[in-house]
Amino acid sequence: MSNRYIYQVAGHVFEVTLPQGDPLTQQMRQYEPFRILGTDQKLVFRLQVVAERPDKGEFVREIHQDDDGSEILAGSVDGHPCFDFLLSGRWQARLWTDDAYREAVLYAEGERLFGLNDALMVMFALSTAGQHTLLMHASVVSYQGAAYLMLGKSGTGKSTHTRLWLEHIKGTELVNDDNPVVRIIDNQAFVFGSPWSGKTPCYRNVHHPIGAFIQLSQAPLNEIRRIKGIEAYAALVPSVSGKRWDKRIADGLHETENWMAGHVPMFHLRCLPDGDAARICCHAVAPQVEASMVKMVENNDAIHEVEALLKEGYKVILPVKGQSMLPFIVGSRDSVELVLPDSALVVGDAVLAWVNGSRYVLHRIVEIGMDGHLLLMGDGNIAGKEYCTLGDVVARADYVVKPDGSRTYLYSKSQHFYWRLWKMLKPLRRWILAVLRRTIYRKYRKNI
Repeated sequence: MSNRYIYQVAGHVFEVTLPQGDPLTQQMRQYEPFRILGTDQKLVFRLQVVAERPDKGEFVREIHQDDDGSEILAGSVDGHPCFDFLLSGRWQARLWTDDAYREAVLYAEGERLFGLNDALMVMFALSTAGQHTLLMHASVVSYQGAAYLMLGKSGTGKSTHTRLWLEHIKGTELVNDDNPVVRIIDNQAFVFGSPWSGKTPCYRNVHHPIGAFIQLSQAPLNEIRRIKGIEAYAALVPSVSGKRWDKRIADGLHETENWMAGHVPMFHLRCLPDGDAARICCHAVAPQVEASMVKMVENNDAIHEVEALLKEGYKVILPVKGQSMLPFIVGSRDSVELVLPDSALVVGDAVLAWVNGSRYVLHRIVEIGMDGHLLLMGDGNIAGKEYCTLGDVVARADYVVKPDGSRTYLYSKSQHFYWRLWKMLKPLRRWILAVLRRTIYRKYRKNI
C-alpha cells in the first residue's frame, strides 16, 4: 500500500508516491502550499520513494558537485541515469531514473528529507529543461509588482543583499531564498516560488514578472552597471541547475538562457553589505517604480521648467554640460537626478543653485555660514567659489545617471569617502585632472 501526492510548481505537475505510514510524510510541510488534489494536466515526472534499496547494478560516476557540504554524485547504473546524494560527506540517498527523466525511484536513509528534496529538484530541473523552464540558484525579492533575482556563487552575499532590500526598501517581499523557478510564458519571463529555499524557510506559491537579474560580487564600494550580450549570458548560466553533459538537456537550457539574456535586463552589482547597496541597486534596476514621477528635461537652460516640475512632486533628470564637477560627474556624458531636499542641506551636497546673482551652477556645498549663506565650489575646479543663499538653491542632485541607465548615489559611504579624499588632493588637482582629460575623458575633450 502507498500514498500518492500531487504537486504543482511553476505550473508543472509531478507526483510523489510514499509507502503507507512512512514518517517522511510528516516532514514534508514545505510542499503543502504546492499540493493539489488532482489534475488532468500531464505529469512532468513521477517519483516513487521505496523502503528497501533496490538490487541494481554498479554505479559508474560521471561528475561530482559540492555546494557547501551538500554533494551530488551523478552517474549511471546499467546505462541509466543515477544520482547519489551526500551530506557532510555521508551518503543519504540514491535516485534512479529513466533516460527521459519521467519515471524515478528514490531510496533514502539517514536525512531522508534531504535526500527527497535533492531528488525532486534534480527531477524537476531535468524533466522541464525543454519546456522553457529553469530551476535557479538565486535569492529573489518582489517590489512594486516585479521580481529581482540576485545571482552569484555561494558565499557571495545573495541572501544578505535581499535582506538589505527587505530592511531598507519599503514594500519589498521575499519570494524565495535559494531555488526559485524561472519560466517563459507567452513571451514574458516570470519567476515562481518553490518548495526549495535553502536555509531560509520561504515556501511561497507565488509568481511575478521578472524585473531584472542582478549578478553580485563583493567590493569595497557600491556600483552597478548594465550588462548585455555574452556577458549577460555568462552571468546567468552558472546559476542554472542542469545536466549539461546531456545534449538534450543542455540544448533545452541554452534556448531558455539565451532568450533570458536577450530579453530580461541584467546588471552587475559590486557592493558592500550595507543599506546603500540596496538603495543604489533598487534605483538602478527598478526605474519603472518611480517612472511616473520622473521627468527628463533635455535643455539644461530651462531651469524654470525644472523648478516647476520639482514643485509638482516630480524628480527631474537633467543632462550635465561643462566639466566643473569632474571626476564625479562627466559633462556631456552624465545626467543627474534632481530632487527637492527632504532634509537640511549639509556640506558635501551637490546642488543646483542661482549664484552671484548671475547664473545657475551645479556645484558642491563646501561651507555653510551662520547667516545661512552657502559657499559652493565645483569638484573639478582648481580655484573660484560661488556664493548664494538657501533660497537660491533649486534642487539637490542625488544620483549620477550614466548613458547605460546605471546610477551612482552621490552620498553613499564610498562616494563620501572619495569626495573627502578628493578634497585632500586639492593641491594636486591640476595635474590629476590634466591626466584624466587626456586619458579617461579624452573623448569628451571638446567640452573640457
